[in-house]
Amino acid sequence: MMKSYKYIILILILSSQVHSSSIRNQISLLEASENIRMISQEIVKNYLYYYYNNEKKKEKKAIYSGLKSLDEQFRLIAKSTKDEDSKDILTFLDYSKDKIEKILLDPFNKDNPALMVDYSEVLLEGAETISKNLKYKPSDEEKILIKMKDISFLIDRVIKYYMALLIEPDNLSYQDMLDKSMKDMEKDLDYINTYNYSSKNIKHIINIERNWSVLNSFLKDVKESRVPNIVLLISSEVKKNAKILENYHRKNQ
Repeated sequence: MMKSYKYIILILILSSQVHSSSIRNQISLLEASENIRMISQEIVKNYLYYYYNNEKKKEKKAIYSGLKSLDEQFRLIAKSTKDEDSKDILTFLDYSKDKIEKILLDPFNKDNPALMVDYSEVLLEGAETISKNLKYKPSDEEKILIKMKDISFLIDRVIKYYMALLIEPDNLSYQDMLDKSMKDMEKDLDYINTYNYSSKNIKHIINIERNWSVLNSFLKDVKESRVPNIVLLISSEVKKNAKILENYHRKNQ
């Protein structure tokens, strides 16, 4: 009888360890896919700034830094997933990254901006598919964290399409994607405003909303507001405050 109890206890312990390991892997995959979403937009946003003005050396450096970060996220997913579909997607994402690196060998070819936008969408779609394949259900605090990361993602996304429209003003697809991303940003702001922030942190929400309001006015009429440097500066302020709140929510998990 005693041996049976010991056997049952051992099985429960091992089951608990396997379950905990599975949850950790799911969280790692969720974070990696979220990071790829953001990096996919940031790389191409920086590229479009560099294409528009080849004096933008900081943005050029950031492109290569983003590609390095992509590699890190790919390795994390490869280590954490056993899902065959996710592995297949990862192979295609790596292929897309290689294509981006080849484009950078001749960065000012007139066909490259459209190709870069396309590859950023491939990376985004792949990351979101991996995320949807996960069974992990985030807590309420984690949902706010994800929304805060989504704000940084959307800021880079709207600026990506803003810059794409400066380069190709009559592209209706770019305009549609810009308009949709702006609406998504408004939804995210509404969502995070449901959270009960302290007086210390509410100032960051106020700063995000204030800067977004100014940015919004430039994004509504791209042809008339050709001010990429101002737009870049304002968007950086939004991301800076979002990052502070992202770190706050990460500590609260």
